Amino acid sequence: MSSTLPNILTVTATSQFPATTDVEITFLKDAKKLLDVGFPDHALLNIWNASVHNLRRRVELYGIELFNSAIKDESGRKKYEINGETLTERWASVDDLVLINGAIKLGVLNKKAGKALEMINWMRNHASPAHASDSKVEAEDVFGIALILQKNLFESDMPDPGHSPSGLFEPIKKSLLSEDELALLKDQISAFKLSDVRITFGFLLDMICKGESPSVDNAQVLFNDVWKRANEDLKCSAGQRYHTYMIDKDSDTSSDKGAKIRVLEALIKVDGVKYIPDAARAGLFRRAAKKLASAKNTPYGWSEEVKASKALIQFGISIPSIAFEDVYQEVLSVICGNFWGRSEAYEVLKVLFGNLNTTQLMNLARLFKNNSRVTSELFQSKPKKVALSILSDIQGKITIQSSKDEIDEIIEYVKNL
Repeated sequence: MSSTLPNILTVTATSQFPATTDVEITFLKDAKKLLDVGFPDHALLNIWNASVHNLRRRVELYGIELFNSAIKDESGRKKYEINGETLTERWASVDDLVLINGAIKLGVLNKKAGKALEMINWMRNHASPAHASDSKVEAEDVFGIALILQKNLFESDMPDPGHSPSGLFEPIKKSLLSEDELALLKDQISAFKLSDVRITFGFLLDMICKGESPSVDNAQVLFNDVWKRANEDLKCSAGQRYHTYMIDKDSDTSSDKGAKIRVLEALIKVDGVKYIPDAARAGLFRRAAKKLASAKNTPYGWSEEVKASKALIQFGISIPSIAFEDVYQEVLSVICGNFWGRSEAYEVLKVLFGNLNTTQLMNLARLFKNNSRVTSELFQSKPKKVALSILSDIQGKITIQSSKDEIDEIIEYVKNL
């Protein structure tokens, strides 16, 4: 039988598989003995124990803080006891499936090995001696799973702490970094593989949320660089984090309860407000629009309009449809101005007109007829002239003739005000 066994089941010393320890070799040797006497189901449990032991060591080398960040949304027990004296004590309150899922997210376990371990777990629960089943574990099952784990776990190099995000970002928590030190970390981020980018993104975001110095200051500087490497799902997760803090204040566990503001500031700096879900993003734009309205209504408030316009624009141009009219009625009111003219705010606000689609352009044009806030001062020559110019620009961007005709009607309406 031994000639058909995977090498991992004939191992006798760690020198054959440098990523193993004596504890793991003992488990694997016992698995071989159990196979020899006809107990493949028990042998599978020893392979499981060896794999879990190996995986725990890999995660500790890679970085427990990164692991905790990766598993925070996992269900099940996940309390790693950092003061435990032995590997078993430290991991006693972390479910094995949480360990596996976290290791996959970290990139220290590939998905093939993860699926093999999930298969063993299924067999433990459905095809072991402790559970009556028609699907018994056969020796061939053990051979196949052992070979997958040999190639994808036991033969894999252990993580190098010096080249993992944990090793690179450990200094972030200790002191405020110099420009040269930050530049070095930025270069490392640019060379990260995608799995490292994913976990680094979550780790930096967690530090921003916690708000503890000096890590928060360093993380805020580095977040822009990891944002550039992040995919859409990661960026959406940052927007969702802000949304969560909006609807569940208790989810903010930072000491100063300022996580929501810090996440928003980070998103503003990377032009990432558009990744906040519509409901929360609409609230941001509506509040900014109210400040713009207040500035518009202030006597001699042109400088206030400029300030309020800049405050609005810092959130970007992705205004949710549910807040479209609330925002654009104030934008148009400021841009059109009043009897004396208009402030320089129109130069700030014109960016909001650059990327509107046909439907949005038509909705914008209709505000000149149907929205009292927009039409309130169009009976005066200067605001009316600006309004007609905007309508003409909109009409030039429209292709469908019926829509052009509708804008002609709106233009006539404004002329007659």
